[in-house]
Amino acid sequence: MSEKKEDLRIRRTHKLLCEAMFSLLETQSFDEISVVNICDKAMVHRATFYKHFKDKYEFMEYVTKVKLRDFYAESKKFADFSDKEKLYRAMIENILLFIEENKPMLRLAASSSNSNFFDSLHRIVYNELLDFLTSSQKNGETYRAPVDIYAKFLTGGFMSLVRWWLSDESGYSREDMAKNIECMLISGSKDITP
Repeated sequence: MSEKKEDLRIRRTHKLLCEAMFSLLETQSFDEISVVNICDKAMVHRATFYKHFKDKYEFMEYVTKVKLRDFYAESKKFADFSDKEKLYRAMIENILLFIEENKPMLRLAASSSNSNFFDSLHRIVYNELLDFLTSSQKNGETYRAPVDIYAKFLTGGFMSLVRWWLSDESGYSREDMAKNIECMLISGSKDITP
């Protein structure tokens, strides 16, 4: 069998498994979902699942990477590195839109008793942000601290904020969140809405 044909089958299998996971997360928490549930929903044999993934945690990390990779690839198409404020506004809005569109999945995953999901998400966001900051630096942006430290700092604060927002304790809309994050990152604390 040719490598290209094999690659298409792998991509198709991964797509079916991802769609099954998203569908299951609409009604069940991540803890309640088993590999058997995922495979049954995707109509994929368990042996095939285990050929690609060690367990549901590794699979969920893969799902998250795919979602974020697609999101960042789309965001980078429209990145305007010449206007820092416009770039940050777009980045903030895009990230919050991603979270809002995936809120049920993220909320259920966040409520999991196993913190692997958010640890993985944290690592993925850090790596993508580091890549983004490195790209912006190559395009002339300057930072007062090394970009790896800056990425760690921003990721930690952002992930904490996301957990809080996902819990629905905040009562803030996506627009409110975008405005306030923008004030903190771009305009300074004097403009933050109480």
